[in-house]
Amino acid sequence: MTSFRYKDKATSIHRLNPFCKLTWVGSILVLALILDHPFFLLVLFLSTLPVVIAANVVKEWGSFMRFAAYLCLAIVAINVLIDALVGHNGTTILAQAPFQLPLVGTPAVTLEAAFFGIMMCLRLLSIISAFTLLTLTVNPDDMMLSMIKMKLPYKSVLVTSLSTRFFPTLVDDAERITDVQRSRGLELDKGGLTQRIRGRMSIITPLLSNSLDRTVQVAEAMESRGFGNGTKRTFYKDIQFSRIDIVTLLTILSVCALGIAMTIQGYGDYQYYPTLGEINLGVVEWIILPILVVFLSSIVLLASLKRRTDLD
Repeated sequence: MTSFRYKDKATSIHRLNPFCKLTWVGSILVLALILDHPFFLLVLFLSTLPVVIAANVVKEWGSFMRFAAYLCLAIVAINVLIDALVGHNGTTILAQAPFQLPLVGTPAVTLEAAFFGIMMCLRLLSIISAFTLLTLTVNPDDMMLSMIKMKLPYKSVLVTSLSTRFFPTLVDDAERITDVQRSRGLELDKGGLTQRIRGRMSIITPLLSNSLDRTVQVAEAMESRGFGNGTKRTFYKDIQFSRIDIVTLLTILSVCALGIAMTIQGYGDYQYYPTLGEINLGVVEWIILPILVVFLSSIVLLASLKRRTDLD
């Protein structure tokens, strides 16, 4: 059973300063939003894979990405459908309906719409992959402390932290309740659609009950610890910065700045409509592309160096 909870696997990525991982994820997010060229979007996604391997979270990451793949298939289908019925932006027709619709015309599936949907999915996969690594490799307490260090409101940070912990707990409860119901002889995957829905209700009811009980317990624990009283807080653990952490931050920020400067100069752009542009890159873009790969992947090397330094 795959658990979506944070597990300290004692890898170099897990031991890396949470601010470095937050900055790395933020850089992936910014670059994925401002770059449009397929090569750059592919590089952003592939640059997360070495971090996945180094963090030893391939199985958990794969479970997240499997769900993301289904979401992306739906996005491509919706984009093609909207363009066929309303947009009519593409010029290369792959398939055309043999009828016309009022006020719409003849629905047609175009290559441009399909390719645009695929590239938007690649953009989304890059972002989801980066945030999945953030969830799997950063301790929730360290995440909360990092946000507080950035002067974010404590109550808002706590609510966000509790929300991110809720989903893995909900998934674990659902799997546990499912196993219990099956051990009692309840067949959840047999019969028609109506029978399956009724079978799932035997899971939803205790799941909601457990969630409400857990909410009350968290509220009582917060009240017993005096949450909200006083303005100045102290912390048992503090986040320290080493020289390698500073180098890592500067490296990640530099690659983000490089991507922004490249976009301002007009590089990394691509034309999807009305016809697909050439996928070839210019000389400057071929130079920048490996630089992005090296800088984004350097977090693995720097994390290993930090761990070796800490052990020494």
